[in-house]
Amino acid sequence: MTDKNYFEILNEKGVEKELAFPPEVYFERMAAVQKRMATQDIDVLVCFNIASSCYLTGYDSHMAPTYQVTVLPAEGKPVFTCAELEAPVVNLHAVIEDVRVFDWTKASDTAVWLADLLTDLGFADKKIAMELKNDENFAVGRAADAATYITLKEKLPNAEIVDGTRIVLEERLIKSEAELEYMREAGKITWKAIEAAIEATHEGVNENVIAGAAYRGGMEAGSELMSIDPMLMTGKYTGLVPHIPYRRHTVNRGDIVYLEMTGTYWRYNAPMMRSWLVGEPTDKQKLLAETSIAVLETLIAEAKPGRTGDDVAQIAKKHWEKTPGVWFHGGYGYAIGMALQPSWTEQAVYIAEGAERELEPGMCFHLPIICCFPGEFGIGFSESIAITEDGAEVLTPGTDRFLKSL
Repeated sequence: MTDKNYFEILNEKGVEKELAFPPEVYFERMAAVQKRMATQDIDVLVCFNIASSCYLTGYDSHMAPTYQVTVLPAEGKPVFTCAELEAPVVNLHAVIEDVRVFDWTKASDTAVWLADLLTDLGFADKKIAMELKNDENFAVGRAADAATYITLKEKLPNAEIVDGTRIVLEERLIKSEAELEYMREAGKITWKAIEAAIEATHEGVNENVIAGAAYRGGMEAGSELMSIDPMLMTGKYTGLVPHIPYRRHTVNRGDIVYLEMTGTYWRYNAPMMRSWLVGEPTDKQKLLAETSIAVLETLIAEAKPGRTGDDVAQIAKKHWEKTPGVWFHGGYGYAIGMALQPSWTEQAVYIAEGAERELEPGMCFHLPIICCFPGEFGIGFSESIAITEDGAEVLTPGTDRFLKSL
């Protein structure tokens, strides 16, 4: 045994960094976030969300829910604190030099440890911004829990603690060309996975076989850990979309198969939905597929800078008049980019009725057009897009946009 912690041992041995971007990109991101902090007179930002840490420092772990916190002062370099088991991740995947390692067997004391760290760094009586909440229901990350917030309030009574949830998210919203290229690669992987799932489908096949083919197709095409397991439904279960888990159901003739998934490339996502069936579609199935695809293609054509999410949704929603009785969730698009388990949703910026934020070049959206005749059947088609200077670029391959019959 040694008195040195894991990070120190590996630092001495020297671990060659493996980063998604050159180190200067991460330092530029930190500087941009520090400018946002300055406009709110924030002395230090405490990031609990692993996606924030990944964006700012490169940190990328298999254990997304684990204790890890990035402490970014208004000036100067960040301090990173994590469980000792995460030290190799920091050595390999992060640009951070100042790492305070916590004994993972004492994880119940992380809030006290963090309070002491903030005190040691001189922030006990300063304005502290913390990621206090998940941005919305599906854009989950790892916000500070209630117990941590209460402990910090008790241990740092002279500090002003404010919500800093959106500080890093706002910086992440507009993608660089390098980020877009990773999303294009993710889109290619997604399509390979879906192609493999379609190829594995036949009458009498088990849902798990189709899901397994999707996994294999995606992984062999280069995917990393998927942000969400493939969302696969067949037959009558497609009438209960969108989040019914697959479970060994058998595909029968006439059954629709629905799949929504994304491969990942350096943790960047580009989700896609496709639907197909064994046999020939009924007129009702064809109508729903054609309407869904018309909505999707209208969104792609009409998503432009300067328009609001509401503007685009109002144009697209007119297609639903052809399908009385259909259920649609109302979300025509949501922001995507870099995200880790358990969600590929980046943040709560939408293309939807009532969404008044203007679209800007570099924003990226998944367009999740999944709908159903409740209890009967459902169909989904989607693409991922990036807003450009004059329209939208489809980041997923965008091929095979029709209800395929097998």
